[in-house]
Amino acid sequence: MLYGLEAPPEFGVTAPQVYAEALEQIAFADQRGVDDVWMTEHHFFADDYCPSPLIVCAAAAARTQRIRICQGIVVSPLYGHPLKLAEDAAVIDTISNGRFELGLGQGYRQDEFDGFGLPFESKLGMFLEGLDVIERAFTGDRFSYEGRHYNVMDAQLRPTPVQRPIPIWIGAATPSSRRRVAKRGHNLLISLLTDLEHTRSQFADYRVALTEAGRDPAKEPTALIREFYVAADDETAWREVRPHLMHTYRKVYAPPAVSLVERMPDGRRRAITSIDDPYYDSDAFWQDRMIIGGPERVARDICRWRDELGVDTLVLRMQHPGQPHDQVMRCIELLTGTVMPLVAATPPSR
Repeated sequence: MLYGLEAPPEFGVTAPQVYAEALEQIAFADQRGVDDVWMTEHHFFADDYCPSPLIVCAAAAARTQRIRICQGIVVSPLYGHPLKLAEDAAVIDTISNGRFELGLGQGYRQDEFDGFGLPFESKLGMFLEGLDVIERAFTGDRFSYEGRHYNVMDAQLRPTPVQRPIPIWIGAATPSSRRRVAKRGHNLLISLLTDLEHTRSQFADYRVALTEAGRDPAKEPTALIREFYVAADDETAWREVRPHLMHTYRKVYAPPAVSLVERMPDGRRRAITSIDDPYYDSDAFWQDRMIIGGPERVARDICRWRDELGVDTLVLRMQHPGQPHDQVMRCIELLTGTVMPLVAATPPSR
């Protein structure tokens, strides 16, 4: 499960309401056998997109018993000093008794860096130095570090995390970033914006990079985020979720900050540069990108993504901006009570 915790006013919801409902949904998912919940991050959005997901991770950890609590992702250059980020991760791992996983990325929105007064062109250097510091902190050893952006002098992470080390996921959208993930031995997290063909090429590229780095691709964890919603039947699912999805893609993941690509019948790729583009109202927009429908349809789609990509973890966003709480709870119930058994009964084809 993935949460952005948006409260768009046009849907008549408030941030306190969305956070309270989300924590109830996560506790319910924990009871129903969902494996993990992921929090995501953005800054300065008019719909109150959550800017501090680690705080929500701590709250979720205190409300649950078995579900893993994952951050996917922290925009680490915006977080301040990476040693403080490592400390916060250690505290969440302690609260959850070893159920926390940390996701990191360098960010992609210049307006977020501008808001913090940080140079956008320095994001990669800040990210890589921050990763150095966090890796060393997670060893539990006392260490010092001298970099261009961050320095550490004779420090040791406390409290000691339950997990040694806490798992690290890296968001990587380019070949160079995937090569860095492969070399450093962290887990790969792929965004929800890609279609099936693009996603397949990303995972194939990563597996080549793993082999070149001397690592066994079969032993390196991967995760993929997808938009998801299940209801009683296909028609009901689309009717309920569509307005909330349109908020996401016409206001959050909207041009020019994010540009989706339409694959034309002749093989050409067309960039979507306007929120009024008819692409958003076409079947091509969601096909091979989202998992939405009745139980049988979404079970088939989950098996397809699992089998064609060989991905270990599917992270499903099923609480969409402004969506009613009762719909999300029914979605969780259908996922765990009907869809997951259907998927479990379908052996992988690879």
